[in-house]
Amino acid sequence: MAVTENLHTGNGTKTNYPFTFPYLKASDIKASINGTVTTAFTAGTPTATEIQFNTAPANGAAIRIYRETADTNLSATFYAGSAIKSQDLNDNFTQNLYVTQEVRDDSALALSNSREHDGDGTYTTAIAKSTSAVNTANDAETKS
Repeated sequence: MAVTENLHTGNGTKTNYPFTFPYLKASDIKASINGTVTTAFTAGTPTATEIQFNTAPANGAAIRIYRETADTNLSATFYAGSAIKSQDLNDNFTQNLYVTQEVRDDSALALSNSREHDGDGTYTTAIAKSTSAVNTANDAETKS
């Protein structure tokens, strides 16, 4: 499974944080601090696998550095009669791969957040839990 995010904890003084995933463009690198997306950083600085925040995140701040590859347009467009460069083909396939990895990670997180482990190897879905809560509320209303 490909890594598409890295988590860190701020210490109040450090501004540079590393990440371990590949990317096509620096603009694909995103960051959040305590769950709030921020643009107050530079990606690929001072090295290709680091970001530098404009201001050091607070001590204990939850930092998430992640990749969000553009999925609305392909990196390269090909036209009839024009030369096709291998780098353009590779970039398009890499873009597709990265978007697929990010969607897989997002869907796994959504699934994880939509169910609860029952402790016996089974899960109760959020829908089942909400249905149970509604039934309990309706029973309580009927009895009152």
